[in-house]
Amino acid sequence: MIKLIKKLVKQKIFHKIDYYFAKNIADKSESLLLITAAYISLLNRKGYTFLSLKKIKKNKIFSKKIIDKIKNIKNIKKELLKSKSVGKKNKNFPLIIDRKNLYLNKIWIIEQKILKFLTYKYNLKEYSLNVWKKIFQENFYKKSHIEKKIAIILCLLNKFTIILGSPGTGKTQLISKIIYAFIKISKKRKIILASPTGKASSVLIESIKKNKYLLNIKNKYQKYIPNIAFTLHDLFKINNYYENNFFYKIKKINYDLLIIDESSMIDIFMLEKIIDSIDKNGQVIFLGDPNQLPSINSGSFLKDIFSIYKKIENKDIYLKLIDLIKKKYFKKNQKFIKKNIFFLKKKYRFKKKSDINKCAKIIKNFQKKKIKNIFNNKFNNIKFFVINNSCFSYKNMIKKIFKMYKNYWNMIFKKYPYKKILKYFNQIRILCVLKKGIFGVSGINKIFKKMIFKKYFIKSIKTNKWYIGKPIIILKNKKNLNLFNGSIGITLLDKKKNMQVFFLMNNGEIKNIPINLLPKYKTTWAITIHKSQGSEFKKINIIFPLKINKIMSREIIYTGITRSKKKIHIFSKKSIFLKSAKNKIIRQSGFIKKIKI
Repeated sequence: MIKLIKKLVKQKIFHKIDYYFAKNIADKSESLLLITAAYISLLNRKGYTFLSLKKIKKNKIFSKKIIDKIKNIKNIKKELLKSKSVGKKNKNFPLIIDRKNLYLNKIWIIEQKILKFLTYKYNLKEYSLNVWKKIFQENFYKKSHIEKKIAIILCLLNKFTIILGSPGTGKTQLISKIIYAFIKISKKRKIILASPTGKASSVLIESIKKNKYLLNIKNKYQKYIPNIAFTLHDLFKINNYYENNFFYKIKKINYDLLIIDESSMIDIFMLEKIIDSIDKNGQVIFLGDPNQLPSINSGSFLKDIFSIYKKIENKDIYLKLIDLIKKKYFKKNQKFIKKNIFFLKKKYRFKKKSDINKCAKIIKNFQKKKIKNIFNNKFNNIKFFVINNSCFSYKNMIKKIFKMYKNYWNMIFKKYPYKKILKYFNQIRILCVLKKGIFGVSGINKIFKKMIFKKYFIKSIKTNKWYIGKPIIILKNKKNLNLFNGSIGITLLDKKKNMQVFFLMNNGEIKNIPINLLPKYKTTWAITIHKSQGSEFKKINIIFPLKINKIMSREIIYTGITRSKKKIHIFSKKSIFLKSAKNKIIRQSGFIKKIKI
């Protein structure tokens, strides 16, 4: 069996890590354990949390020789339990069998903790009728759509609430209203805002600072409004470079309400940190889109939750909740009020009949016949350009995209105000599926640089590295400069004609920083769709490679398309686009079958 696993390593089906893991926990004679250990290691690296023992005999990556050996074993679970490395719900074994699923020990322990958090019978918050009247009589509450009203009530009552919604359903605006309501009726008011990425945190705090309800709140409450949004890594003091940090226990964080945006990016290791951070009185709210790209590491928290979501008529819920609040039926009706998951349906960014909304639905539900409408350019605001292996096709694609930046260069040469140039640049973006290759971020950035030098006769300084108009994206937080992972800057001349990088800050001010003081960065004519998550633009160009790649999926197309507010250009082979749309990321966690919310 070891020889067969080595062969699979050479074929790049398994990785060396999988091979060494299997070798360390299984004896040479334990053929079944060797292959299952290597396989569960592979699955964990791909984001799955467990290996289904039911499906192992039907596995497509194993050779016929391996399958034949496994098929001869009548009871796989019983056979695995004979090993010293496999146990039932015991912390002393490297591998754990729970029901008919096989886990890595550390993953199983985390899943049990998540299950306990989601199913524990927490005491609900209780407020008097007078307190609720303060909220119901507010203009911001009266004018809100019924969905928002329900969501706010649930967030105020529950220990934890999960608000799901696709782009444009007003999740970020809802956060402002939750903060407003929480400050008004709660005695404890320490609120923390967080998000998985620096960019998403920046967008979140920008929205909060612009919200008119929070701006007009009485002075005595102003001090409770958060003026910063943390990345989850910063909040929990996790060092990216040392993965072991994820397995250390963290101290309780002092907060009354923790609001986490873009929760689709949360993996089970980070979710564990969030759960560990909550004290007895703390509340937590998760917001996100379950159809967007999941976390890079194990688990897909929001997708798991969405899979158990049960549709109930929103209006009916709202009327019953109001009735319950007025009649003070909290203790008798806790089961009904304890609705922790809510799905926002009403869209504000897109109209129901908008091209982008239609296209997003087609991809989300993989409506194969309707995808032909995208190919045939039946949507006014979405254009599909077929690309192929020819050099001519690639050059045409680059020319089309390059033309979109004509106004950008005119603004630079005519010395428009810095803010206008930055705002204009931030309305357009090139989104790539891959990082490398001529159709990836690195390739597009290189070809753009050559075209700029040729077209506009721009000279570079510092060994061909810096030039006027060069956009960069910050890759590492630098708090003393108020720059975060995802911040976008443009290289321009200051008043003394020195080349510096200019940033548009959350408060609307412009900040220019000398090149030598910048934290880690990259040129950003193009960014990956992964990196764009949490952002929105007026116009986008989405570029697919000519060959299918393992990361290409329905979720990546959906995330890319929903970054745009107005126009989309898609450059792809039809067959590649179709295969990607068909490929849905499936990562169901083991706790889903055990949970009832």
